[in-house]
Amino acid sequence: MSMIQDHVNISTVCLEHQILQHVKEALRVTLNWVAPEVSLPRKLSSLQFTTKSFQRHLERVMSIEEEGGYMSDVLDAKPYLEDRLNCLAGDHARFRARLRQLMPELNNLSKWNEPQFLQVCDELSALLDEVDLHDAREVDLLQESVAIDDGGEG
Repeated sequence: MSMIQDHVNISTVCLEHQILQHVKEALRVTLNWVAPEVSLPRKLSSLQFTTKSFQRHLERVMSIEEEGGYMSDVLDAKPYLEDRLNCLAGDHARFRARLRQLMPELNNLSKWNEPQFLQVCDELSALLDEVDLHDAREVDLLQESVAIDDGGEG
């Protein structure tokens, strides 16, 4: 792959991560919206919209990472990091499964079932925290993969 293509790929991944970060922040704002009971239908509608956006952007970022993104590059350069890469890929599978479970729950919520609504909000909040932790582990792995000199130069 050419250096120009590498730069384009890195720029794309960075941009997609920034967009995902903004969507995560918007989802948190929506989750933390203190709405009186009569406003729950509006909050639910906003939450459904924002969660769908989060799902699309998270899927895009994970796909980029898995298909020609950093994962294969790191594995090629540092094969000893394979276990950590597999763990991160496992996170991707868990995030997809969790969203497949949560989206129907969110879409089928009754506007007046506050306990169930709060439970789904708590689950979405926990998922956001897990994605944040995952992102931090990815950054650590990427920094380690480029910062550690494996030697061999003489």
